Amino acid sequence: MNERLAMHRLHHPAFFPFLIGLLYYLGAFVGVHFAALESGIVILWPPNAVLLAALLSRPPRDWWPFLVVVLVAEVVADVPAFTVAQALLFGSINIAECVLAASLLRYCLKADMDWHEPKDLSLFLVTVFFIASPAAALGGASVYAFVLERDAPFLTFWRLWWVGDATGLIILTPFLHMVFNTGSWRRHLLPASSRILELLAAWGIAMLACYAVFFWDLHSESYLALTPLAVVAAPVWVAIRFGPLAGSFLTAAVALYVAFGTARGYGPFINESAEHSALLTQEFAVLFTAMVLYIASFVHQNRRKSFMLRKALAEVKELNQVLEERVQLRTQELNDANDKLRLLASTDELTGIYNRRHMRWLGEDLAKRSARNLRPFSVFLLDIDYFKSINDKYGHAMGDLCLQTFVSEVSGSLRAVDYFGRWGGEEFLIIVPDSDCVDLMRFGARLLECARNVRLPVGEDSVSITISIGVAEWSGNSFEDLVSVADNALYRAKGEGRDRVRFGAQLRRGEGGDSALPSV
Repeated sequence: MNERLAMHRLHHPAFFPFLIGLLYYLGAFVGVHFAALESGIVILWPPNAVLLAALLSRPPRDWWPFLVVVLVAEVVADVPAFTVAQALLFGSINIAECVLAASLLRYCLKADMDWHEPKDLSLFLVTVFFIASPAAALGGASVYAFVLERDAPFLTFWRLWWVGDATGLIILTPFLHMVFNTGSWRRHLLPASSRILELLAAWGIAMLACYAVFFWDLHSESYLALTPLAVVAAPVWVAIRFGPLAGSFLTAAVALYVAFGTARGYGPFINESAEHSALLTQEFAVLFTAMVLYIASFVHQNRRKSFMLRKALAEVKELNQVLEERVQLRTQELNDANDKLRLLASTDELTGIYNRRHMRWLGEDLAKRSARNLRPFSVFLLDIDYFKSINDKYGHAMGDLCLQTFVSEVSGSLRAVDYFGRWGGEEFLIIVPDSDCVDLMRFGARLLECARNVRLPVGEDSVSITISIGVAEWSGNSFEDLVSVADNALYRAKGEGRDRVRFGAQLRRGEGGDSALPSV
């Protein structure tokens, strides 16, 4: 919130142009008094960087206040040495240079300048060094050669104006533009307390290196290690560790230090020719600044892509986890559905016990296993007596209740290994594995008792039922034949009066009651 408020105040329609005019005047003052050699050659011209940074910070419709205040600041700065008309010419040339550079950059970028992008930085360097500055230098050289009638050749004036303007723009514009447009510039320049000491140490090393190289005069053959490259290390480190804004700030400070030192006659760039000294200093400052800015932008780009990659990988991992959970859920749903289908395929819908198809499959499978291990099994075929009369007299709902109640009673009398299913209508089938271990006659009697326990409520009265049972024991025949034997025994039980058990002719057992005597 405080950062947004600060940016709002900085870009206030009245305050911001006034600030640009003041900074432009100070830049011109510094350029004339601190960055100029005794011959009058200006190593770098700072004020144009102030104007270009301001133009890049605002849309073209808001440029005119900056142009007015800059023109006034140019006149005020130049009047001690030039006439008002000459100052207006110089101001117009500088304004045209900055407007040309800002217009080209906005046209090519189609967006705001981003110093974190190497392509934006490359476009800036090409536009400033090879287009805007040499074009403006034509006007400046014309003023010196034809208006002021100085003795130097036109190309000399053109080259000095071109490189001096380009050097000032390249060194200062990135830092000023980021300050004008970054609401969080304080955070970028002053990082967390744990890193402030690191930043201060880098500044100390950079300033000490500058002082050693440009004021101690240690650049002779005896001290080859203390070359101008000694001032590069700290700015590169800051650019890598703290980003383009902090890196460009220290780079600008070092470049100004180099220019000021050379202007005072110190440092490794001092040569017999003042023009040569200026060109060496400008070349170093431009290459040094470009290198640091490129390093900062590439490092930032790499960090951003690494962050995006980690974020993408995290999203992919999360999506994979979600997908895996969905697959597991879907698999479970399919398994549940398959279980339900298998249950529906093997279960009688009304009573909940096995249906005829599944009972036949169980019986055939058990017959095959019995053929291998010679372990007998038996089947009990049950039929509810006079069930049709219950349906006719009391309705199908009562018939369904009768079947359900009967199944519930019988199920409680079965072993866990026994199979109980509805064979059809009011007929039921019980498969008894390992029947040699079961007293089949007693088991049949218990089933008869289960049926007699059934009571169906009819108003204030109740209806009871009985069943007839036919039993057959496997003796090597097929399951279908075994059921047929049990069915014959069942019909014999019904013919003899119902409510009784009769065994198939293949069964041989000891004596029993009348309802349990085997048929012969």
